[in-house]
Amino acid sequence: MDYLKRVKDTKVPEIDWDVDKVVSWTQFSNWQQCPHRWYLIWQKRFKTPPNIHFAFGTAMHETIQEYLELMYNGSIRQADEFDLHADFQERILSEYKKDKEKLGEHFSTPEELTEFTNDGLEILDFFERWRQTYYYKTGWKLLGIEMPLLIAPSESNPHVKLYGKLDVVMWNKEQHRIKIQDLKTSTRGWNQWAKKDPGKKNQLVLYKSWFAKQYNVPNDIVDVEYFILKRKVNPDAPYPAMRSRIQKFSPSSGKTTQNKLNKDLIRFVEENFVGKEFKEKEHEKKPSDKTCKWCPFKDKPDLCDKKNKVG
Repeated sequence: MDYLKRVKDTKVPEIDWDVDKVVSWTQFSNWQQCPHRWYLIWQKRFKTPPNIHFAFGTAMHETIQEYLELMYNGSIRQADEFDLHADFQERILSEYKKDKEKLGEHFSTPEELTEFTNDGLEILDFFERWRQTYYYKTGWKLLGIEMPLLIAPSESNPHVKLYGKLDVVMWNKEQHRIKIQDLKTSTRGWNQWAKKDPGKKNQLVLYKSWFAKQYNVPNDIVDVEYFILKRKVNPDAPYPAMRSRIQKFSPSSGKTTQNKLNKDLIRFVEENFVGKEFKEKEHEKKPSDKTCKWCPFKDKPDLCDKKNKVG
């Protein structure tokens, strides 16, 4: 079976903004963690402030994706001539300026911006030095960068579409396998607790399920992997893996986990939307040390007092 042809021949439908409501993994994940927080951000439109981590992550994604496009679809020479440093520096400054203009004021300091930029350059130096350990191996081809997904999870409400983009998708012509890779930036990598965090690991598990449906390929030929780029490492650490700027993690992505996620996703759609419109209802609060730690509303008792179960 020519699965490669199936993927290449698939045309993902366009979004019909007149009748469709588009939601994302971030929305769904936020709802799973705390429906009230989801309600405040997406239904009531209380904005979450930008931060330097987002600007850094976007810039790093785009620089590495541009490099991979050149390496696979151009030539090694073109990739070698590509100035990773200059590209990243231009992108992080551009992202910071865009977010600053939206906010109307600075949200970082020159010192912090310099620190994050230098961390990014260290990552890119490591990535370029070790690229053949991670990419350009025998048998692998680049299928796409930012490959789109657009799926209606609920048959009873087909107007709510889940939209996502896949950072890197690879095809191994010898093994007849597809790999979906998600680029993640992190301060020091993912520890054992981060690897168990459903909000982190389950994104690719769900994307695997969507990809197989969208591109008409068997679910069991699709592998998923997080490619984690670390800003900070200990140069004196005893093991090479601890000194590496790159960490790879492949979560368990079997049918049982996929089915549970898809059931939760259908429940999210059916409990919160009528057609493309939000349902007017009360939304459960799920306060906990973990849930509330990074919540933008944790110090805003007028929006979330954490006491009442619904808001």
